[in-house]
Amino acid sequence: MPLQKKIYFIYSPCVEKQLDDVMNHSLLSELGIQVRKIKLANLSAIHIQEDLSHALVWIEQKDYPQVLLFADQKKMSLGFLPIAGDPPSQFYKSLDLPKDFNACLEIALHDDPLFIDIIICNNEIVTNGVNLENQTTMTEFMGDSQEFRGFGKFKFQIKRFIHAFSLTPHPITLTTAKGKTVSTAITGMVLLDFHRNGALANLFTDSISLRDRRISVALFAPQSILSYLQLSSKLLASSKKKNLPQELGYIRTASLSIKSPVDTHFLVNNKTLTTRELRIEILNEGVKVNAGDKFRDSQHYADDKENVNCKQLPQQDSRIKYLSGALPFFTHALESDFKDLFLALKENAKTTNTFVLLMILSTLLATLGLFLNSPSVVIGAMVLAPLMSPIISSSMGLLRSDTDLSRRSFSTLLTGMLIALSLSALMAFILPFQEITNEIEGRLHPSTLDLLVAVLSGIAGAFANARENIAKSLPGVAIAVALVPPLCVSGIGIGWLNFDVFYGAMLLFLTNLTGIIMAAGVSFMAIGFAPFSRAKKGIAISVFMVAIISVPLVLSFANMRTIAEVKKQLLSQNYEISGQLQQLRNIKVRLGTPMKINGDLVTTSTPNPQMLSAFEQHLSNKLNKTVTIDLSVRLVTESYFK
Repeated sequence: MPLQKKIYFIYSPCVEKQLDDVMNHSLLSELGIQVRKIKLANLSAIHIQEDLSHALVWIEQKDYPQVLLFADQKKMSLGFLPIAGDPPSQFYKSLDLPKDFNACLEIALHDDPLFIDIIICNNEIVTNGVNLENQTTMTEFMGDSQEFRGFGKFKFQIKRFIHAFSLTPHPITLTTAKGKTVSTAITGMVLLDFHRNGALANLFTDSISLRDRRISVALFAPQSILSYLQLSSKLLASSKKKNLPQELGYIRTASLSIKSPVDTHFLVNNKTLTTRELRIEILNEGVKVNAGDKFRDSQHYADDKENVNCKQLPQQDSRIKYLSGALPFFTHALESDFKDLFLALKENAKTTNTFVLLMILSTLLATLGLFLNSPSVVIGAMVLAPLMSPIISSSMGLLRSDTDLSRRSFSTLLTGMLIALSLSALMAFILPFQEITNEIEGRLHPSTLDLLVAVLSGIAGAFANARENIAKSLPGVAIAVALVPPLCVSGIGIGWLNFDVFYGAMLLFLTNLTGIIMAAGVSFMAIGFAPFSRAKKGIAISVFMVAIISVPLVLSFANMRTIAEVKKQLLSQNYEISGQLQQLRNIKVRLGTPMKINGDLVTTSTPNPQMLSAFEQHLSNKLNKTVTIDLSVRLVTESYFK
């Protein structure tokens, strides 16, 4: 049905040549509508009557604010038509108006216009959004997600990464219509009312409306470059409105005042506005417009409550002051942010009776498990061992240059080491065992792989201490890093007066110790418990310790590679010595001059000394090294080799 038999037609000079074609449009003739032409410059010539209060608007979209203000004053309704080549504004797209002229004309002539809100910002009608200037920060989240696909998304991510290092938070004070005040520092802001696509609009889709007499504003406030880069559209898509990511805030209110102590650059309708105060509000009762079906179906939000969800944003004066410069790479945690953690780490650094008791029990268990060659007993000792706590505390002490915490934690750690070494040495001296079991042997040849285990365990230990929801993972960390068993093996080496056993196991313990301290320190810094300026000394010390310990580990790793290559050569074939087929199994290689090879010799008959000498010489020729062998014989039938 047509809206009225008489309507105004407001047009721009740029479409004057096509005007006659539109005036003679078949749809207008078919509906019998009389059209009165009005140039945009002659709006004052419009007189609203009972049967003449609707206008078709065929103007450039940069002139929409002028017509919307006039329509608000005259209480007239509007139907908008597109101009070819004129980029559509956010206002136009939000009404779900098609780009096709004929389809748009049909919508513009319907008889059921809707009241929509007219939003003004510093007394200017908004049709193309309000946001901070130069905010690559929020482009991905406020735009149409279709714009970021394939190579285009890759290019955007590169641009976003580079942009991250120039982010500067803006200190602002927000005041809502009901007087709620929030002081914070933001790097991005966007008025959401005109957005129908993108991660932010989807996150608040049930709260955004152009018919609710409210404005919706999203605020972006990453507290570090790392947290900025971590945020993505996928993360927003999986978020819930009541549990926003740490970087986001949201305000829905009738009016919003944004004040800053410094000149701040905003974009209003894609034009730069430099000011210290921005005010966004709803103009009067709104304007009647014709809109597409999708717009009509999505504009049913009736809740008029004010919603201020900004608890994730930085609000302490000390944090806002800290963020007044360039954004740091890691989040900076204030004392109040980790008070409970810091108190717990101080408590863990103390040498308590409980610590001593657990150290004694875990040492006794581990030593017995090593002698019994029992992995389950050794694992039990790992879980029981309390050494991980003072190590994590020492890492935090080094990171924050806290002399008292470092001194206490290292004192406790040294006490634990002395208990483990003395008890295990005493047991090794008393017990009538001198056999190097597999459990002992496995802790005598550490390499860079063990350092990698220690680093990963340090990361896990730091997060398990810093995050209550994963604190239950600490026993797993203790098992993974195995601190007490290598100490006990070192003690056994002392009890046996065997330097090789002592050295190998102590190297493994020091590898675990330095790896955990370094990795935990870096992790605590990444979480935000110390800025780099404060943490660099402690990180440098821990990296230096790891560098020192890495020298023998690299050599050990090289030996492991050599041994692996030797095993690969020896295990991959049958040998025919003196007309008899033989194989090697369960090989152990000890490097040196000569190289010692232990293992099982699989053969069909018991070898004589001459055959063993020939086999030893064959292996020496094959490996180009002098070899001695110590083999156990396994007799098989000839069919084994077939």
